[in-house]
Amino acid sequence: MYKVILVDDEPWVLLGIKSTFKWEEYGFEVDIESTDSMEALDLIVQRKPDAVFMDVRMPRISGIELTRILREKNVKSKIIIISGYAEFSYAQEAIKYGVFEYCLKPIKQTDADRVLKNLKTELDALKTGEKTEEEYTDNYQNVNNIKFKKMLAFIHENYQKRLFLNELAENFQLNANYCCFLFKKNFDCNFSEYLTRIRMKMAGELLMRPELSINKVAEMTGYDDYYYFNRVFKKHYGVAPNKYRNMKG
Repeated sequence: MYKVILVDDEPWVLLGIKSTFKWEEYGFEVDIESTDSMEALDLIVQRKPDAVFMDVRMPRISGIELTRILREKNVKSKIIIISGYAEFSYAQEAIKYGVFEYCLKPIKQTDADRVLKNLKTELDALKTGEKTEEEYTDNYQNVNNIKFKKMLAFIHENYQKRLFLNELAENFQLNANYCCFLFKKNFDCNFSEYLTRIRMKMAGELLMRPELSINKVAEMTGYDDYYYFNRVFKKHYGVAPNKYRNMKG
């Protein structure tokens, strides 16, 4: 059974989360519940659960800040944010720190099932040694070259903009050819592939929000051309965006 810690400053919300997700059915067990984010930080660091489900806005430490601290402490637990705030800036910040999923309250049963199914797939893959999409992009915190690491952080924060390797290398005082070497060494890909992986990961998550049109998802992930976005998405996921949405929804 995979261990889970739940964190929310509202006890009734914790109760709702615990009852909505079919933990045992998907191979999970709720280890600890906490309404105090500071207490939760210590517990997560100590127990290193497989996954943490938490709110964004909490007293003392926000969910985003808590995630940042956990990543700095090299805690690799999968983080699932369940928030009442739909602002894209929150989701964007969460993605920067490698959050596995960003869900909106109140969470529907179908969404809860989807999250646990995807989470189990991810954890099973890690257990068997398979390389996952998240490993390709979110592990930039472990990169040793400081300038390159800063450049990667900038890419994660600005992936929806037009980015060019030569300009980025110059801005971060790096040699462009050396950057190519670092991308290959750390992520086994080139710059364009790395950027596409970030965009596609975000696109897959945004498509789970039915209020967003596919055209809007394309725009939010850096694609001005709707048809080009469709081609890239289909090449990456094997299905078109609308079919992906229907399958995952």
